[in-house]
Formats: sequence, structure tokens, C-alpha cells
Amino acid sequence: MAFKSGVPFDLNRIQKELGINEKRIRFCKLSEGELKEIYDNYTRNIPTLQKIKADILSVLNERLTDKVHSVRGRIKAPDHLIEKIIRNKSEKQSKYEKLNIDNYNKIITDLIGFRIIILRKTEWRAVHDTLLTIFRNIPDRYAAEGEDIVKKFDEYANEVKENNKYLENSYHAEKPVAYLTSLDDRELYKDPNLRVDSSKLHYRSIHYVIRYSDLYFEIQVRTLFEEGWLEFDHQIKYPYDQKNMRKQEFLAILNSIVTAADRLITFYDEDLFLNIQKEPLDCKKEEAHTEENTGASLSGGSFNDRLFSEFDGR
Repeated sequence: MAFKSGVPFDLNRIQKELGINEKRIRFCKLSEGELKEIYDNYTRNIPTLQKIKADILSVLNERLTDKVHSVRGRIKAPDHLIEKIIRNKSEKQSKYEKLNIDNYNKIITDLIGFRIIILRKTEWRAVHDTLLTIFRNIPDRYAAEGEDIVKKFDEYANEVKENNKYLENSYHAEKPVAYLTSLDDRELYKDPNLRVDSSKLHYRSIHYVIRYSDLYFEIQVRTLFEEGWLEFDHQIKYPYDQKNMRKQEFLAILNSIVTAADRLITFYDEDLFLNIQKEPLDCKKEEAHTEENTGASLSGGSFNDRLFSEFDGR
């Protein structure tokens, strides 16, 4: 997300533009002055974050160029950082309770974010395996639920900077997680280095949290259709219109369409299309074909039959 640089901190402006209510600000328990300190500190560090983003993008593009549709990155806008802190002070109290200017970079994991877009759901595994080789996968370092994450961060503070080899010293700070819905095929995501979570309504994405030097960054992997749905979902209800029932119903319908489209694209990869008669019919035979037997060029029944057997009732 692009944002204007050099914009001074203004809590009233942030509150108005991002729809933050007064109750959340009071519950935040950080004074306006403390929020300004974080804002100003973060703003000063943006050039460093941009350099890291460019370095990681270069690595991801080089290693994934033949495996994905696209890769992009962003730096979190300062206004959105403040909004996230205020919101999560109430929504994720145990994690954000002690957040302050000295440790916000040790708690918030998406100051830099990357999104890897794939065309077919089955392509996730090649991306997954590549990410586990680019960044060290050391399960003992995964942050556990309820663990003191600031203490966990500080434990490896010297090692991650050793010899200035930031990429070589980086590691997966959490176990990668696949957010799935009840419509998804869980068998597709069976992997010892991946956990599955169905707690987020309609949300589909695979998340990776990477420790790199003095911060974390997040990588999200999803299909092109999932990306389109999430962008629209984000635009019309995030973060303060989550309970609008009409929007929820509309988005549920759209999500079902996206799910069907993703499955159809994945279905295209199967042997079904490899069995199509390659030689074109001559004119006389083509005229003699009826609509019913035209589709029978696929072994095991017509194309329509195979499609309906795959999708009907699911």
C-alpha cells in the first residue's frame, strides 16, 4: 500500500480516516504522546524497511520466478500501524498488553509484508518448500501460544546479526499456518511443517512469519481468486464493519463462487484434459456428430459428466 511520506502524527485525523471509535482509544491505555513516539520512530525507520523489502523481494522473485504468478511487497503505512495497535490492544490483549516504543517491532509481525500469488491451489507446496529453504526452519524457535514473544525475540538478537548475514541468519519465527474453510480439502495441506486453522470466516491464505535482523516480516501465499475476494472483502468491511450481516451474506456468496473457480482451475490440471482426442474431426464426421456425443471424446464419459461428478453437491 502506497502512503505519503512526511505526514505528521495527528490522532484525530487517523481516528477519522480509519474509523477508530473513542472507546477503543481509551481502552488502548497508551497516551496520545506515546502513540506519537511510536509513529515518529517508525516513520524514521521507513527507509531501512524499504531497503529490507527490496532485498527480500529480489530473493523471492529469483527463487520463485517459475513457480508463482507474482510476488509483491509493502511497508505498513504509519497511520495503519497506529490503528492496528489501538485495535489489537483490545482484541489481542495478551499479546499487545505490554507493547510500547521499545518493543513494538518485536510484537507486530507485518511491518513489512509480502504476498505471493499462485494460480492453482496445488502450487502452494512448491512455494512452501522453497520458503523453508530460503529462511531457516528451526521448529524449536517457533513462538508458542501465550509465550513471552519479546523475550523470545531477544533470545536470538545477537545471532541474527552475526557477520551481517541477515538472510542466512533469518528463520521462521512461527510454524507456518494454512487458514482454510470447511469447503477446502485438508488432505492437500498435510505437511509436518504446517498447521491448519479454520477459525477465520471465509479466509483462505497461508502465512509465514520470518525473523530478519531487528524485526519480523510476514509472507502470505494465496491464489489469484482468493486475492481478489480478500481485496474486495477488505475494502468494504475492514476493520470496523465486520458485523454488517448484509455484507457478510453477500461476501459468503461471493466466497462460494471463488471457491468453485479455484477448484475448477485446479481440476484443469488433472488427466481429464490429456485424454481429449488430439486429431481434429474431418468435416463429414463433424457434421454427423450430435451435441450429445461431441462431449464423449473424454474417456470415462462426457466432459460435462466428469465436471458434474466433481462439483455437484459440494
